[in-house]
Amino acid sequence: MADYYFGVEIEVRVKPHKIRNPLSEKHALYYEKLAAALRNRGLKATADDLTGGYGKHPEHYDKWWITKDGSLGNPEALMHKEGRITDSEPPVPMEAVSPVLSCRQDWEGEIDTFWTAMRVVFHMPERSTRCGSHIHLSRGWGKTFSLPQLKTIAFGIAIYEPLIVSLLMANRANNDYCKLNTENSSQLRQCGSDTWAIARLIKSATNASMLKDIMQNDRYVLWNFANIVPGSSGTIEFRGGRCLRGEIRTKRWIAFTISLLHAFLSMDDLKHPHKVSITDWSPEGLYEAVKKCSRQLSMGDLIPNDYQVLNETERHDTTD
Repeated sequence: MADYYFGVEIEVRVKPHKIRNPLSEKHALYYEKLAAALRNRGLKATADDLTGGYGKHPEHYDKWWITKDGSLGNPEALMHKEGRITDSEPPVPMEAVSPVLSCRQDWEGEIDTFWTAMRVVFHMPERSTRCGSHIHLSRGWGKTFSLPQLKTIAFGIAIYEPLIVSLLMANRANNDYCKLNTENSSQLRQCGSDTWAIARLIKSATNASMLKDIMQNDRYVLWNFANIVPGSSGTIEFRGGRCLRGEIRTKRWIAFTISLLHAFLSMDDLKHPHKVSITDWSPEGLYEAVKKCSRQLSMGDLIPNDYQVLNETERHDTTD
């Protein structure tokens, strides 16, 4: 079985079971409460004390890192903007960053334990369109894919993009924090829908930095290649995941993302730009390739049989 290393970033807005007012000044306290709940259940975890500036912290990639997220904004201001003015304290904005996990580990148990700890400290997170999830993928700790693999993945992302969008939640398909690569990238925009031109452009990259510049103008894209450059974490970041509120969908979107990337590598359409590998050019056709790869990765039981259940245009369950 192919092995992939990954990490998930979970954005939430949550209210504690026991509130110490003013809650808006106690965020660091509750970050530490969640970290302690994780440690009590055998997981390594550290909380941001909020005394320094915001930033990613590679020294924490071996543990859960509980921190803030700038994209969630000021909860109190957002409540006023959204017309939800109440006398109650606004929720705690938070990002939980997982340690680096491997497909060959018991990563599912790690996710289950995280949500058990979350429920001990907090109520169910809000359903919020401002919250999403990001999944980082690589071949190993601090190890990126080879340049040929990166090019294969990049080509798959570009040509299958219209179908990928159909597999996403509606509020993630047209989002300022995960814009389409072909629209964000000035170089890809010049290619339009010409698959041969896209293939020539991607093949022209002689290193990872050149490929990153081809795939995006900034990091707010559906597939972020910023970390493949030398000196970075080596990951490709998928930024199109839904707002996560429990273990079932967390595992579902991790499995979907890994299986989709595995499909790009397995199909290797860059070798034949004139013809795509899927026999049915439709969301169903691409999703069939994803499901096939999920079974190869022993993740077939984690994603729904129908992509409309994945993106919740049809609800066949009541999980959050």
